[in-house]
Parts: sequence; C-alpha cells; structure tokens
Amino acid sequence: MDSTLLKGLDIFERVVQADAPVSVSDLARETGLPKSNIHRTLTTLVAAGYVLHDAVERRYAPSLKLALMGQQVTTRTRYRAALLPHLNRLACQIEETASFALPTASGIVVVANALPPRSLAAILPENQTFAPTDTAFGRALGADALNSPLWGAYGLVTDHPQRHTFELALPLSADANPALGAIGIVAPASRYAEARVSQGLAALGTLRRQAFAGNAAAPVEAP
Repeated sequence: MDSTLLKGLDIFERVVQADAPVSVSDLARETGLPKSNIHRTLTTLVAAGYVLHDAVERRYAPSLKLALMGQQVTTRTRYRAALLPHLNRLACQIEETASFALPTASGIVVVANALPPRSLAAILPENQTFAPTDTAFGRALGADALNSPLWGAYGLVTDHPQRHTFELALPLSADANPALGAIGIVAPASRYAEARVSQGLAALGTLRRQAFAGNAAAPVEAP
C-alpha cells in the first residue's frame, strides 16, 4: 500500500470537506503531518488543478475539477441510467422533483434528479454529500425511518429548516434484500400536506415495483 498516496488523499479530502478555505497550519494540526509535507502535497494538487490557492490569504480550497469529474462518473452510473425514465415519469405525474440517492461512507449523495414541468421546483443538488438524517433519503435508509403498513419504511421531512423543502423517500430494495439506495420526492415546504404523503408513498411504491420489474427501463444493476 502506498502510504504517501494515502496521506495525500487524506489532505485532499480534508480540503474538500472543509467549510471554508484552509491553511497549511490548519491541516498540520488536523493530521499531525509536517507542514513541509502538507505544503508539497497542496502544491502538487494546485498544479494538477484540483485545488485553488489564495496567495494573499495563504489558504487552499477545492476547485470545480472534482465536481466535474464526479458529474461524469454519475452520468455513467448504471443505477442512474436505469432509474431516470421512471423518475422522469414520476416528476411529470406528481409535478415535483423525483430523485434517487445512494448511501456512501460519508453520507447520502443524490445521483439523479428529474425535474417537473412546472417552473417552481425544489431540488437537492447532485453529487453533494448530506448527513444521513438531514434528508428524507437518509432517514428512509436509517434507524429513524417511519413505517407505513402498505409501503414499509420511509423517510419524511415536512419543512427542512435551511432548505425549506418537503421531502419523502422510500428505500429502493427488492423484497427483503438490502436497499440499493432511496427514491424520493423533493418539493417546496409550502406544498406539504398530509394527503400528499400517502399519495407520494403510493407513487414511489409504484416506481419501485416498476424499477425491479424492468418496465420501460433497463434492470437496476450494480455500478
């Protein structure tokens, strides 16, 4: 195993995950690595276009290169290709954003969004990591999931305090198999109503059944 590469990747991930641009000293305190090693790694990342350097503030921040690469990977994910036709139909049917999210080691990542025909829509950005309990998608896959007698576990956010979204999600799984991810609906919080929860669960349950039946879309396969 290449320990130098692992250390470099750790530094890069810390730059990406930081809430604000970081300095060499910040990273040295976090990692315990010598400042010279960190500076050398950051200089290489800047030269490769992955990191931006503010020479005045002496701080580093991620560039958009990683986001663009992530978008390319997402586009080629077979989960996404298989589910998009279903999500597009659902978005037209319910006139809200229909989405698919995958669980990762660091949180929940939305990998597919289908926008409704209406002009006003809410959305969770693709390729952005959310804390598991911060979205209905993560809640649907977690221990804090709610339960419907008909559709089983589901996640619900009636009015997110920052995004002001109404979110509803079901695990995407076949029978008792582990969930591959979660499918859901994202809408402005102003459009939340109890009746829309039961309607949304029914629509998502139909999508889940069609996805595994392979109706009008390729079967869902591992990426």
